[in-house]
Amino acid sequence: MPKTLKNTSSPPPSSRRAASARASSRSLSRQAYDHLANLLLTDLSPGDILNRRQVAADLNISVAPVLEAMVQLEADGLLETLPRKGTRVRSARAEDLRGQLILREAIECEAARLYCGTPVRQNAAALETLATRIDQIPAADNLALWRAETAFHRALVVLADCDVLTDAFDRVMRQSLFIAMKFFLEAHPEKTRGNHRKLVRQLKTATPDKAQTIMREHLRYAKPAALLPPR
Repeated sequence: MPKTLKNTSSPPPSSRRAASARASSRSLSRQAYDHLANLLLTDLSPGDILNRRQVAADLNISVAPVLEAMVQLEADGLLETLPRKGTRVRSARAEDLRGQLILREAIECEAARLYCGTPVRQNAAALETLATRIDQIPAADNLALWRAETAFHRALVVLADCDVLTDAFDRVMRQSLFIAMKFFLEAHPEKTRGNHRKLVRQLKTATPDKAQTIMREHLRYAKPAALLPPR
């Protein structure tokens, strides 16, 4: 069967304008999402009401992308809309956070059993670069630290070569998990400096059973026992 060539002609101007408008809308929505996420991390408390018009004015954008961001944050479990009251910061529950931490530990420990040894050695340079990036982020920039740590741990999970585990990791490691954690866990980034590079070194030669133990201890470090699954 002859190969079908792709149409390489340029799209009409109207299509290009529509695509540009969609990209701009997504960018503004992301800007609003990040702004609100930072407010959740720094200034807002459970029960606080959000004024979407004020947020739009603060960002000098229209209300539409702010609404999109608030809908996403509500889907992430961080906000809730009440009839005749508006949208407010949802109360974080310790049992919800504990459940997410249990899921994360199960996913990452199982993944570690699969990728320990050769896959880690073959990708050590890239993993160490991600680990070093974590150590270079200022301790006060909690959101940047969370994103860098998520990128590092996701890179490890991907080495397990199991799409189900990667998808499960992406679901549990939503930014909402970090924002919920800030209500219950005191951040100590200075205590974890160098921990991720050490983790790479350990996983290079670990057996599956040892890798599982190493990952469990890494994930539990500096977290209160009340929020951790039983051993």
